[in-house]
Amino acid sequence: MYPSSLRARLDVLLWEPVNKWTLNDFSLACNFPMTMTECFSNGTMSALAVKVESVPQLVPRQLTLRDPSCRPKFSNDRFAYFSFEANRCGTTRMFYDGVVMYQNEIALGKGLQGHQGIKKGVPASPPDPEYRVTMSCFYTLNDTQTIAFFTKPRENEPLPETGIGELQVVLRLAQDGSYSNFYLKEDYPVVQYLRSPLFFEVALLQSTDPQIELVLENCWATLKEDRNSTPRWDLIVDGCVNLADRYETVFHPVIPNGFPYPSHVKHFEIKMFTFVQNDDLFPDQIFVHCDAVLCDAGSDGICERRCPSPMPLKHGKKVRRETTNIQSLRTQLSSSYDPINVCEVKLCPYYNHHTTTINRKIRLGHK
Repeated sequence: MYPSSLRARLDVLLWEPVNKWTLNDFSLACNFPMTMTECFSNGTMSALAVKVESVPQLVPRQLTLRDPSCRPKFSNDRFAYFSFEANRCGTTRMFYDGVVMYQNEIALGKGLQGHQGIKKGVPASPPDPEYRVTMSCFYTLNDTQTIAFFTKPRENEPLPETGIGELQVVLRLAQDGSYSNFYLKEDYPVVQYLRSPLFFEVALLQSTDPQIELVLENCWATLKEDRNSTPRWDLIVDGCVNLADRYETVFHPVIPNGFPYPSHVKHFEIKMFTFVQNDDLFPDQIFVHCDAVLCDAGSDGICERRCPSPMPLKHGKKVRRETTNIQSLRTQLSSSYDPINVCEVKLCPYYNHHTTTINRKIRLGHK
């Protein structure tokens, strides 16, 4: 047996039976390519021991390494396969000029090698032929590998796999902080007073993927339906409360028992308010807008928010943040309510939803 082949030999004798002359004797040999020993860069060695006709009584499963406790990982009636770490199973180590050699051998276990025992009164038979396979692995002690890299971007970057499906995200107003009952279409307009709490829920519907995390990226209020109009007041900025707000937005935890996929739902609370300029109240409706992001809950990024400490700022100035380019599914939600001394809350219960692809925006709005 050799590391990369199995060598078979046939001994031939030419015999003349009348005169009992030996005319010639020679051998025929062939090498059969077969991976008998493998050495891996992580320090693991593997070896294959094959049953040969010269040891007819060999049982491959009885073979062991130098350490008898190291037995084959797999064996049948024809071969035994060993896989082990180079520093275990009785492996020896020898150092040469810049090379270290690990060596072990496969043989019959103790008590099975050679003669199996002598029965009383039975003539002793010759011992079975010895079976022993030596394996060696050589490793360079000090080696330098050169790795080439290029800073120039490739012309054809790999494209992400595109998935197509239907997603529906809704924004609803709850009747109280239990988030168990919600206002219906026929309940509007809902009358609320200034500084009364409003409990909002943003939920992803229809999806059953537990790896999806719904995150409220930004929420803000405007006087007009246009989400980019001014004046504007931020309620949630980059997934965190607006510290410049005297009445900060409050996030409420989602109870797992009430939702099969809690990561698909977000609850938050704001106080009823109105825009003021020069001590004058704006009587117009106030529109609330939110950017919701759907992302992989197991990856880093926007799902792993780190909000600053809720320390109030010295000056309550309006905070505006530009939308960042995040590689995830972005959903735009809009709703409106009219918070003055006695206020009408007008949230559309119907939202259009569209088929979309990963990394493309879908707009959910209302008229």
